[in-house]
Amino acid sequence: MNIKTITTAAVLLLAAVGCKENDIAFYNEAPRLEYVTVATCTFDDQDYLNAYIADEKSPEKECKVTAQLIGRLLTEPLTFCMQGAPSKTTPYEVKARFENPYTFPVSAAQYEATVWVTCPTKEQSSTQQTSTSGIMEITSETSNPAHQFGPGRNENLVCSLNVTLQLYPGSWDTAWWGSYSRSKYVFMMETFKTTIDHIEKTQANQIKLKQAYAAYSTANGPLYGDDDMSNVEIYFPLQ
Repeated sequence: MNIKTITTAAVLLLAAVGCKENDIAFYNEAPRLEYVTVATCTFDDQDYLNAYIADEKSPEKECKVTAQLIGRLLTEPLTFCMQGAPSKTTPYEVKARFENPYTFPVSAAQYEATVWVTCPTKEQSSTQQTSTSGIMEITSETSNPAHQFGPGRNENLVCSLNVTLQLYPGSWDTAWWGSYSRSKYVFMMETFKTTIDHIEKTQANQIKLKQAYAAYSTANGPLYGDDDMSNVEIYFPLQ
């Protein structure tokens, strides 16, 4: 074995020992907290009805953000706090409520924290052609005295909470109700106080919609379709 080979082997050995020692030091530090970097919260037509149309309104929905421990498992519960801010790329602002402080349990590597998210409005909902999500960036609220963790790895300090309202129901019947649009479907939910699955396909209901829309458009102006139909007024067929 020549001198060059011996020297190279020695350098690699020292590097490996150094990495091992750093890992040991890292995992013996005080507990650190980071997040699974993406969480989703999807609202549907029933959620929208509950939030904006029902007599007893429930505007918020329970969503989960996963916090994960870096270091040794806890031997006693510790608390942590979260905060949210709009992403620079979000098309609309997400509204969320945090239940600070949260308690991270012992002997667990991850914990699903509950965040209460407000249902987006009909203007913020997706269309059949375009999916739209509001984005909130969730981080640890380290300034809160109840936050008892150090920060985790830089790349995992932010969880992007993606919030979507998808009103379009799979049971929509174009032959019976005409072309779908967000404004039309919301008008139908407001008229009948329920979702499409509970609106009977009867001529009486078609007539009720036509009469209700005629009164609405006279008082408030017309409603329009989505995407490439955004300049076309909605209509309700009659069979």
